[in-house]
Amino acid sequence: MKKKDHERLLRDSFGMPDRDVYRLVIRNLPMGFSLVDRNGIILEFNHMAQDLTGYSRDDVIGRSHFEIIHGAQDPGSCPLFARVLKEHTSSVASETLLKTRSGETVALLVTAFPLFNASGDFIGGVEFFRDISDKKRMERERRNLFSMFAHDMKSPLAGVSGLLQRLFSGKAGPLSDKQRDHLSTIMRSISRLQAMVSKFVEFSRLDTGKCDPVPGPYDINAALREQIEMVRLTAEKKGVQIVFEDAQVDVPAVEADSAMIDRVLANLLDNAVKYTNAGGTVTVRLTSDARRVFVEVMDTGIGIREQDMPCVFDAFCRVDRDSEGSGLGLSIARGIIEAHNGTLSVESVPGKGSRFWFVIPRR
Repeated sequence: MKKKDHERLLRDSFGMPDRDVYRLVIRNLPMGFSLVDRNGIILEFNHMAQDLTGYSRDDVIGRSHFEIIHGAQDPGSCPLFARVLKEHTSSVASETLLKTRSGETVALLVTAFPLFNASGDFIGGVEFFRDISDKKRMERERRNLFSMFAHDMKSPLAGVSGLLQRLFSGKAGPLSDKQRDHLSTIMRSISRLQAMVSKFVEFSRLDTGKCDPVPGPYDINAALREQIEMVRLTAEKKGVQIVFEDAQVDVPAVEADSAMIDRVLANLLDNAVKYTNAGGTVTVRLTSDARRVFVEVMDTGIGIREQDMPCVFDAFCRVDRDSEGSGLGLSIARGIIEAHNGTLSVESVPGKGSRFWFVIPRR
C-alpha cells in the first residue's frame, strides 16, 4: 500500500491524521514510554510514564533521561545509554529502582531499543518501562517460603546421605551388584538435592542481606584467566572456542570478595559454554575506567527468547526448560554483584547469542 493510501486509511478509520493516531497510541500504552535523542534528552513522555514517575510531561521534556529514570547524571548508570545509545544494540532489558518525585522507590522493568532514520543513521532510542513492585514483593514471599523449606531439608538430607553411605560401604551387610547400582543412583540424586538446597540457603542469605561481602584486594584479570581455564576443557569437548579479549590490559586490582566474584565469573562462563553449540565462540572482555571495572561474557549460542528476558534474573527461573538446575545461578550472581554496589545486565538475540556484563566499583 502506498504511503498516501495508508495515511488516508488511518484518517478514515480514526477520524484524525496519522500523526495524531500515533500520538494517541503512545498516550494510551499500558506502560511507561520515553523517547530520547542520541544524547539521552527526553523528547516524549506518555501518561503512564508520568503516573509511574510522578513527573509531568512538561517537567521532563528537554531534561536528561538518566536523571529522571535512573536518578543519576552519569550515563553509565543507564542501560539505554550504555548499550543502545552508545553501541546501537538491538535491545536491552534491565531492572532498575526509580525514585519518584514524591520520594517513593518503585521497581521497574526497563526495555530499550535504538531508533534509525530512513538512511540508517542512528537518531535516538525508545524506552518502555513498567512497575514490577508487586511482582518483586511476591518474589520475596516465595523466596522466604523456599528458604524455610531449604533450611528444614538440610538435616534430613544429611541423615539420609549418611545412611546410604553406610549401606554402600557394606557395613550393614553385603550387597549385590544390582543393589550397589541402585544405591549409587539414589546417592547421586541425594547429592543433587543437597546441592540445590545449598543454593537455596545461599540465595536466601544474599537476599536477606545476611551474607555481606568480605572485601579485599582482588586481581580480577588473574581471576578471569583462572576461571576461563577451568571451563576450557568442557568448551573444547563441545567444540566451543573461548577468546579473552583485552587480556593484556593492565586492570588494577579491585576491592571485592574474591570467593563471591569467582562464583559470578564461573556461573557466567559455565552458562555461556553450556548454551553455545559446536563451532561457536565465547568471548570474554575486561575493561575499566577511573572508578569502575567492566566484565563482559558474550556467546554465539542459542540466545534467550524475548518473552523470557524479563525473568532471566528471577529466582527459580529456567529459560531452558530441558536443562537441569535450580534456576538460582543468575539470581545468586545478581545478588552478589548488587552486594558489591554493582549491576548485572543482559541482552540477547534468539538464535544469535547472549551478552551478560557486570560493573562493579574499583573501591
